[in-house]
Amino acid sequence: METKTITRQELYQQVWSEPISSLSPKYNISDYELRKLCKELQIPLPKHGHWQRIRAGKQVPIPALPSNETVAHEMDFHRLAEAKATAPLSPQELLQEEIEQSLQKVLQVPAPLTNPDKLIAATRANIEERNVTYRFTELLTTAYGFLDVKVSRQSLNRAFRILDTLIKALQARGHRVMVSDYQAYIYIRKERYEVALREKLKRSTEIRPGNYSYDYTTTGILVLKIGPSWNGKEWQDGKVPLENRLSAIIAYLEWKTQHEEEWRLECQKEKEVRLEKERVLREQQARKEQELLRFKHLLQQAKRWHEAQQLRAYIAAEAQQVDSSSPQSTERKEWLAWAEQKANWYDPQVNLSDELLDEVDKETLVFRKKALF
Repeated sequence: METKTITRQELYQQVWSEPISSLSPKYNISDYELRKLCKELQIPLPKHGHWQRIRAGKQVPIPALPSNETVAHEMDFHRLAEAKATAPLSPQELLQEEIEQSLQKVLQVPAPLTNPDKLIAATRANIEERNVTYRFTELLTTAYGFLDVKVSRQSLNRAFRILDTLIKALQARGHRVMVSDYQAYIYIRKERYEVALREKLKRSTEIRPGNYSYDYTTTGILVLKIGPSWNGKEWQDGKVPLENRLSAIIAYLEWKTQHEEEWRLECQKEKEVRLEKERVLREQQARKEQELLRFKHLLQQAKRWHEAQQLRAYIAAEAQQVDSSSPQSTERKEWLAWAEQKANWYDPQVNLSDELLDEVDKETLVFRKKALF
């Protein structure tokens, strides 16, 4: 681009005219930096799959640029590049420098492929034996159980040289590349990342007559993808060829692994804190429930004691009434003794044993249920 100073409105129009991945190199900044800048300027960005729908000829609505007087309305990319040049290196950039120093010779992609890794040798044999192209294109493909490679025959040798160098550099860092579950993965400690290499295609402008599809031609531009198809990160040929980006790829993998480990550790700590809080709450609730049970028992004891006193008062009144009217009969004396015995059985301060009533719940005055067997 001729100018490096653009307005917010112009940047909004540009991000909706071409993908971020092709726009950011024009300003000599990364995709992440351009997205971050748009976020600061409150510029809406295309969602995932937007450009695929555009290429398919679909109409996709474009959100309007929100008006906001508090954000900048002009951006000087010259100053942004100068600030970037003088800014301290990020942890990922420092890691990349360390990798380049420690693997200076290993990272050099050789012109001829010599002594390839066994995974490279097996994948090359498979792709040459199958000789299968991918979806009406000139891209050769591998079967499941090998490295995921989709490139033209002209780019095949270069693709294997890049992958072989990457695998050996990863091994030198103590990492592994293996095929598991029919998919090739890079293993960084306990983390694993899908890995695939493909060649970019250029679609024709006209639909092929008869089957409503487009013709595609190969471009020679290789793209290395790390991660799942829906959420992976890509590196591709550009001003810097893919051969010279291997250190950045390894640095990203190691940085992301450390980030994932720290995130999992933080999640584990949060889980432990949450579980401890839940344990304390459960214990507090159990103590509350136990305290309530104790109080209910106290209340029931007090009620029983009060009712036992009422019983004794009634029994005394009955005895006095008998004494004042006529001599007590034997039957009346036995009833008074029986009543006093039941009052003592019911009184929580006495709890006299009663052979006939010991199986009765004194709170409900109902016989407790007994197992039949």
